[in-house]
Amino acid sequence: MPKPSQHTSIAASLRDDILRGQYREGERLPSERDLAERFGVHRSTIREAFKRLEQLGVADIQRGGARVNPIEHASLDVVEHLLALEDPPSPELVDQTLETMSGLLAMSARLATERATDDQRDALLEKIREMTRDKQRPSQRASRFSELGDLFVEATGNLVFRLVRNGLRSRYSEYVLPDHRTDHVPEAAVTPLLADLAGAIETRDAEAASEAILAITSELRLHMRETLEAERSAPTAAMGTGR
Repeated sequence: MPKPSQHTSIAASLRDDILRGQYREGERLPSERDLAERFGVHRSTIREAFKRLEQLGVADIQRGGARVNPIEHASLDVVEHLLALEDPPSPELVDQTLETMSGLLAMSARLATERATDDQRDALLEKIREMTRDKQRPSQRASRFSELGDLFVEATGNLVFRLVRNGLRSRYSEYVLPDHRTDHVPEAAVTPLLADLAGAIETRDAEAASEAILAITSELRLHMRETLEAERSAPTAAMGTGR
């Protein structure tokens, strides 16, 4: 991987400072001169870094410098950087991301159930059978659920859905759905919901298919929140026991 340019590295450093709250909403960032001295670069490099912050939506370039924007004004790209600020990431932010992804998948399931060709419907049902008939390794179940999502999105015939799904998955999967956190999603809770989903697809009941997807993803969201909260409290718990 090539090394990031100076202005890219500086922009990333300032971006993370903003996201951590070191600069408050409406506050002016340090001047070009001060930042140039701090990072040992020319002021033109700082100007390029400011432009990147403006593209991300976390700062607004004004005469004499840059001012921090409200986080709500930032672009969608900022979510990836927020997730990367902490390890493990914020349970609330992960849940919000999964909620967004599950909403897209539920809508895809509704449209796919209505629009799927016979071949596409058979492929959906076969994928669900793969997920329920054999004892799968946890990573296999997660992979097959992702494949099921791809089949739903494809069957909608909606190009924008496919592009949005690609973007969400490529940017956020390593933070919100890594294998080591999806290994223990309760199979007993999910299996009957998959049966409900298969029944809805067979009868072309779009509403029931959407509800089944939301129920499945609700189980996933609950599991992920509990897992992340346990991970984040583990060091504190260990300190409290003197270990």
